[in-house]
Amino acid sequence: MAALALAPTVAAENLHNRAAIGGLENIKAVYDVRKSNPNALDMYLKAIITNVENLEKEGVQADLVMVFISHSVKFINTEPTMETEADYGDALASIARSIETLQDLGVRIEACNGATRAFNVDNDTLLPGIEPVRSGFISLMGYQNNGYALIPVYD
Repeated sequence: MAALALAPTVAAENLHNRAAIGGLENIKAVYDVRKSNPNALDMYLKAIITNVENLEKEGVQADLVMVFISHSVKFINTEPTMETEADYGDALASIARSIETLQDLGVRIEACNGATRAFNVDNDTLLPGIEPVRSGFISLMGYQNNGYALIPVYD
């Protein structure tokens, strides 16, 4: 075990994904976001920001979409329930900042109207720039049939 602790590690700046990327210049992907815990959602959004930045480092032009479905819609609006705000206020503020950063990086973001209805989220209260769509499932089907790789972000 001690030998493993002393083993050299590759510095992050020297890492790459050349084997997976190959000669790709463009990537299209859709994130299917269904996190039911805002702390976990916050962590994943930050990881996706890093992912977008890393694609740029790989020299790949990214066309990315996020579709929020299920419980996750409760955490991407300007009027969370009092309980959600009391329990997760810091995470909600961080989620809002991450959503803004992702949009600044060119990521399109949608929210499923079926989910917003089911979880009593008014589409007019979605964070700025998030587009409500009739069905998140239809969006996922459409994007995949248009060549977008599916990236599940589930519990």
